[in-house]
Amino acid sequence: MFTIDNETDQMTIIKKDTASFDITLDNYVLSNGDTVTFTVAKEKESQSPLIQKEVTTFSDDGVANISLTTEDTNLDKGTYYYDIQVNTKDGRVDTIIGPAKFRVLEGVTY
Repeated sequence: MFTIDNETDQMTIIKKDTASFDITLDNYVLSNGDTVTFTVAKEKESQSPLIQKEVTTFSDDGVANISLTTEDTNLDKGTYYYDIQVNTKDGRVDTIIGPAKFRVLEGVTY
């Protein structure tokens, strides 16, 4: 199970589940030279991310796909924080989501 609350941006996932989601921008088309970074940490302003995914390859219409593996989501049950940052080839740095909550729930089947 993986959900994203559209009002709060909170993500919720069952421990060790996989997930995939797309990032698009309303006012910019992502392309070669841009970077989208998804980071999850225990605390805001943490210097030690638990998950960090960088995307530098995009679809023709500017979609970045972020995939989480079983290893990524093998975290203790609890609430963490995430953000998504876009670095454009022309030097802009924009945090487009977050910090928002990233909740990991216990599962029954592993």
